[in-house]
Amino acid sequence: MKEIRLAVIGGGKMGEAIIKGLLAAGTLHSNDIVVSDIDPSRRRHLAQEYDVSATESNSAAATGAQVVLLAVKPQQIDVTLAELSSALRSRPLVISIAAGVSIARIAAHLPDATPIVRAMPNTAAQVGKAITAISPGPFVEDSSLELAERLLSSIGSVVVIDERLQNSAVAINGSGPAYFYLFIEALVDSGVANGLDRDVATRLAVETMAGAAEMLARTGKHPALLIDEVASPGGTTIAALEAFEAAGLRTAVFNAVDAAVRRANELG
Repeated sequence: MKEIRLAVIGGGKMGEAIIKGLLAAGTLHSNDIVVSDIDPSRRRHLAQEYDVSATESNSAAATGAQVVLLAVKPQQIDVTLAELSSALRSRPLVISIAAGVSIARIAAHLPDATPIVRAMPNTAAQVGKAITAISPGPFVEDSSLELAERLLSSIGSVVVIDERLQNSAVAINGSGPAYFYLFIEALVDSGVANGLDRDVATRLAVETMAGAAEMLARTGKHPALLIDEVASPGGTTIAALEAFEAAGLRTAVFNAVDAAVRRANELG
């Protein structure tokens, strides 16, 4: 990739995850990245850990950047964009990962015809296993979309979707890791309650889930077919599945995703 200067506005968990992923993949070098954050302890951490430039000033970070990544919380987006507007007169590519914040809302603060890509990765960017849903705005040319895809594909997979589906996507890929961690925590605790050492229960749970995910990805089979391959008549698996259904697991998942979508709509 030709030399690109990337400004990361917001050095929180997601901003750091993307920086780490980009550097680990060799997509960018540390001297290609400048990050801004109001917290001096975060600036020190990012500068020391990744050897990137760190500043308190959003506008200083963005000045001269070819790509500006908005990695601030949705509640901070309007104030942040007001600070950035004058620094973005050259209309760099703006990639926003602020959950629930529409392209139109971002564009209202920036110079006319600024190319904006709305994106939702997840924290698995730290290990190169994120999946990011991206949506191009009306002024994003093919070359800019390709650039966004190249940058974000260095931290995992990328899928392009219509912006109207972004809030549905964030409830799956953006929030999804937390659902998985919650399930793993419960699974491990139940194993410990039944006599397993915690380390053993954790390894069994994590590697089982990783293998199951790989089975889904490689075979392309519907989950119900793979469940049927595991659940023998009268066996342990069908007994556990019956207990899940009785406890309303499926309904709980639907309700949780719906709640995440509603919250994303509120943030926008």
